[in-house]
Amino acid sequence: MNQPSFSRPRSQGAASHHACVESWRFDPILHFQVRLGTGFAVGIEDRRRAPLYVFSGQPCQFRMHGGAPLQVEHGDVLFLPRGGAHRLFDTPHATPLPFAAIVAHRSARAGLTYAVDLEAATGGTAREEPERATVVSGSFFWSERLQAEPLLARLPEVVHLRRRSDALPWLVPMTDLLHWLSNVAEGGRGVGMTEAVNALIRHVVLEQLRHERHEGHERHGEPLPAGARRDARLLPALHAMHTRPEHPWTMASLAGLCHMARTTFATRFQQHTGVPPMGYLARWRVQAAARLLREQRMSLDEAADRVGYSTGAILARAYKRVLGTSPRAHAQSAR
Repeated sequence: MNQPSFSRPRSQGAASHHACVESWRFDPILHFQVRLGTGFAVGIEDRRRAPLYVFSGQPCQFRMHGGAPLQVEHGDVLFLPRGGAHRLFDTPHATPLPFAAIVAHRSARAGLTYAVDLEAATGGTAREEPERATVVSGSFFWSERLQAEPLLARLPEVVHLRRRSDALPWLVPMTDLLHWLSNVAEGGRGVGMTEAVNALIRHVVLEQLRHERHEGHERHGEPLPAGARRDARLLPALHAMHTRPEHPWTMASLAGLCHMARTTFATRFQQHTGVPPMGYLARWRVQAAARLLREQRMSLDEAADRVGYSTGAILARAYKRVLGTSPRAHAQSAR
């Protein structure tokens, strides 16, 4: 992915993403650091598992099901926000090891973080020649939770950030930290991995959105259109929804925070996020309620009160409308 230069000033439109992105927290299925020798192939077939991969050591190849191979190198990041069947390999015709077998070969575990050494399972030579190993660190998330966020849903199927890009000065320290945190034997033993991976996801998303915004208009020195320059005016509404979901917001009150007419606000908001304002608010309330139910063990009525619904029954209907399932079924699926 070609990256725009950081020497360009950040447009005002970028600021309106930050209140939304800053409030994100995604709970991982698990974290991992997998050490691979030469001659390896691993396969992920379940589309629901959405990985964020950080690579170190020797280069390897990545391929989505039915797609062309993509070369990944030391320090690169791959993020698959929709999940999808894919392979990592250095030998194209090797039989891939499935996800369950990868987890079964863990050599150690600390909390949610698994250390896996696949040298024996893949027939590689990592132990005899450590400098030839490929090490992959990162996390798996449930794709439906990521896709519930409109800004994440706008991302391409595969986001690839290259360490050698001069336009990403933040990438090297963040990926180095993540490698150390995920090292169960000699590093951080997984402590802080959830926070670090969430921070990395936020910056990956902001970079991708910035890249999309500049690619079409600033690549040749063209000014951004007037509408894009006014995107920063949406910031008060986004901040209000994310920090005070329990407030009885209406289209008029949100538009008033942005000093816009309702029609103008609704149009700009949909262009900016891909969903109408009240639909965005409903999604955020349900996501916030899901977190309260999962992390704080609140009752449905308690969670409803915290996110702006008068009863648990009304929250349950919103749950069904937004996530396509009931709170109970969603909690069971998460477990």
